[in-house]
Amino acid sequence: MIVPGRGPHTPQVITLIGGGGKTGLMFLWARSLKEQGFSVVTTSTTKLCNESRPGFSFAQPVNLAAAKMLLTLPQRTNEFFTLTGESLPAVGKLSGIPADWVDQLSREFPDTIFLVEGDGSAGRSVKGHLPYEPVIPACTSLLIPIVGLDILGKAMNAENVHRPEVFGEITGVTPGDPIDTAAIIAILLHAKGYLQQAPKTITIIPFLNKMETLPLWRAGFALAQQLLAAKHPQISSILAGSVHHDCFVNFS
Repeated sequence: MIVPGRGPHTPQVITLIGGGGKTGLMFLWARSLKEQGFSVVTTSTTKLCNESRPGFSFAQPVNLAAAKMLLTLPQRTNEFFTLTGESLPAVGKLSGIPADWVDQLSREFPDTIFLVEGDGSAGRSVKGHLPYEPVIPACTSLLIPIVGLDILGKAMNAENVHRPEVFGEITGVTPGDPIDTAAIIAILLHAKGYLQQAPKTITIIPFLNKMETLPLWRAGFALAQQLLAAKHPQISSILAGSVHHDCFVNFS
């Protein structure tokens, strides 16, 4: 699979935003990075599903000092921990940690890679962001905005889109109309879209996920070329493929 690896420009803080596979990609990358010998911590600045995953355990430090202590402990050979806030049993989730914790932890543990989930999408493949979203730590060096391409052709409504009213305002798609590639480009590149909180100096690699049929692979290839042709100053490559099948292609 394609994953950030060891080298002179290895990103230390990678934040994943959008919809359609953030959590799956975060844990997949964590495993791959650990196999390469990196120290890896997964975390979130937003609510995170409390579903357990083999080899991962949740750690809920009560303050920043406790989080620092956790990172000084030797990690078990085959297990990771995910830093979270308190449990939210009413919604079956865990709260995130403050973004400035990630900033401080990354400074004090420069040999650790932090994988951060920066927003939620309620299980939808695309979303519209509120003005304060996503919550991207200032120390982020690589931002991964994610779209699930299984959304193509589906109706623009609350069943398919998280915050459809915001998505519609940005993309021009009216309720009930099918979502096309133009809408995906708009939500990714519009000033009020996925990148509205992105620092101007970081690298951005959009990920087109859920390309699990031949028509979606074709659509994904075409969409990747269109995104590159837009010449966004922070985007020089596109990642496309399927987290579910651990299959990825990089376009640049």
